[in-house]
Amino acid sequence: MQVWLRVFAVLFTLLCLTLDLAQAQTSGTGWVNITGLLQGPIYPCGNSTCTTYDSGQITVTVNGFSATTNYSKAGSQKTATQLAGALAAKLNAAASPVTAIVAKSKITMTAKFAGSLSNYPLSTSVTYNTQFAKASFAATASGPALTGGSGGPVSMGTLVQQTSNDTSLCSSSNDPGGNLPYCSAFFDGFAANPNDIGVQTPVPSAPADHVSNISIKQLMYSGWSGRLICEYQPWFGSSNHKSVGYNENSPATVASQNSFMLAEGCDINLVDYYGSLDAKQSFNLTTTNAVFADLNGRAGYPLKFGIMEDKGALKSTCPTSGQTESATVTCLQNALTTEMDYINTHYAKSPAYWTDAGQPVVAYFGGKVDWPILTSADWDSIWSTVKAHTDTYSTPFKYIFQFGAFTANAYDGGRYGWLQPPAYSSTQQFWWGSNSRASPLYLDNLYSAGLNHPSQLTIGSLYKGFDDSSASWSANRVIAQQCGQVLLKTANEISKYFGGANPQIPYVQVITWNDYEEGTATEEGIDNCYTASSTISGNILSWSLVASDSTYASTSTVHHFTVYFADASNNLYVAATNLAVNTNSLDLSSTVPPGTWTMYVEMVGQPLVINRMSNGVSYIH
Repeated sequence: MQVWLRVFAVLFTLLCLTLDLAQAQTSGTGWVNITGLLQGPIYPCGNSTCTTYDSGQITVTVNGFSATTNYSKAGSQKTATQLAGALAAKLNAAASPVTAIVAKSKITMTAKFAGSLSNYPLSTSVTYNTQFAKASFAATASGPALTGGSGGPVSMGTLVQQTSNDTSLCSSSNDPGGNLPYCSAFFDGFAANPNDIGVQTPVPSAPADHVSNISIKQLMYSGWSGRLICEYQPWFGSSNHKSVGYNENSPATVASQNSFMLAEGCDINLVDYYGSLDAKQSFNLTTTNAVFADLNGRAGYPLKFGIMEDKGALKSTCPTSGQTESATVTCLQNALTTEMDYINTHYAKSPAYWTDAGQPVVAYFGGKVDWPILTSADWDSIWSTVKAHTDTYSTPFKYIFQFGAFTANAYDGGRYGWLQPPAYSSTQQFWWGSNSRASPLYLDNLYSAGLNHPSQLTIGSLYKGFDDSSASWSANRVIAQQCGQVLLKTANEISKYFGGANPQIPYVQVITWNDYEEGTATEEGIDNCYTASSTISGNILSWSLVASDSTYASTSTVHHFTVYFADASNNLYVAATNLAVNTNSLDLSSTVPPGTWTMYVEMVGQPLVINRMSNGVSYIH
């Protein structure tokens, strides 16, 4: 829960900041009272030839700004009222942090900026002619600081917090915030195949970073009201897979992942399910049960739990070769009905389970091709038998399958899209929506077919890319991420067919949440190939984006900029936010309180894109 609590705390602080700014604010106030009379004459030489009067300076300092005036007989500033008036005039200078009014010899100051930060330090000092025992005048302050300033900017955290890993994936070894408590190791990313000359995405599974908190749903067309599925792999921590630092059998790990899914806009955690039949899949089953236990225990079930039955759940029970056709059909029918009974008993009856039109939904990953001996008629027979069995449940199941084509079979409840990665080449890595051509033929076919089958579910596809170099089953297939542009392209492809005057698409699936070995994981955030750089001149803060890939880095992956000012303890305050992508400067004179600050500019990415904080620049206001 810790990541979710951390994300919630930041969101809540920003909300409070917005509310505070919208509400009435008060400015810090204080006063300085000048008292006394000019002393003299005295005659230090013993006669009237050396008539001497006291002289000196009175200084009032507020938040580092000093107003000084002289007193002396010759200078015609001989009374407390005269001195107070002169000081007030200087405290009203443009560079002063306060405005001042004077009544007789009392100066009352009000900070120009409202808010708790306007309780500025206040001090006075007086010099005098040491031939006198003491100064003629005293300057008494109301206290060591202005008081009464309230509301306004509050710290939204520290620089370290705003630049550290805020995901549920384990941190990199150089993360300023250190690692997450449930991690046993750092995760420094998985690189592409070094033999893939010209690969556009050299680190397809990047180290976790500070990720945009804008909902993934904002990638969708305006007015979309469907639900977002985040497809989930349960095997990390098992010796059969590469380490990413965490163990998914841990309740703390899966609770953090579920919370981060919610924070990013997911509605359904769809677990890649390896079943209950094979003892060798016990690790995956333990993770699945841990995910379910966490989601089943959340009030209101804000994130639903779903099952994607994986072909890998069946292969040990029903071999893909060495068995007759009829034996394979019977085996798969029996294995699948046993699996559905387990799902029905352990998950589907819970209100936490994903339903569509009141029916629990089960997805299937794989197809007839996994058992080459089967015909299309065999496959239909298997699923018709399974459907007939689950139709006897108190609430029948609905089945959805990976898209190849919609069918009219009674068991076919709909289709979801999946990645179609081509074999690597410097050209084919850019075939992001088809494994046979540059145009997104596969996705086009899915969506156009979905429109022609309105009674069945069409589930759209969002993904960042693909690279299976880190997988033990690697076939060196690659879809370049194009610095985050592929994610936006997959979202845009949906809008060509759905929304507006066209039907709504009911579900969209993020492929995937955490498949690091195939380079599709989004849990860690997506690198858009930009860093931010800032400079300052006078009151003008300027910034620019520096691209590590000048061909594919695109400002379409940037949502907005936020400008912060930081105090000496690196607490961050918002000077301006939601600055448009084409903005590259900000006048700080009216947005930042007086003081000495370090200014930062944050590039806030589109959903799932990693934010980048600029270098800090000093600003004295």
